[in-house]
Amino acid sequence: MDTTTITTKLQKIFAETFDIDGKTINRETSAKNVSGWDSVAHVMLITSIEKKFEIRFTGREIVNFKTVGDLIDAIEKKINNDKK
Repeated sequence: MDTTTITTKLQKIFAETFDIDGKTINRETSAKNVSGWDSVAHVMLITSIEKKFEIRFTGREIVNFKTVGDLIDAIEKKINNDKK
């Protein structure tokens, strides 16, 4: 799965989770830029991402996510590692 496809899927997840226009989400987006992105919403977001992409993040990975770019990179890495 390529970065563009991952980003598009994430934009849909963000739109559903935060009731926003998902197209506003990009690599630089962080919790500071999204109204309602607090710790509870973060858990809901991660759960939705894990289900959609059929992956699991470690606790360490989750706390280190600072931007959507971090999420994209982690998803891409997990998906590519699963194919090996």
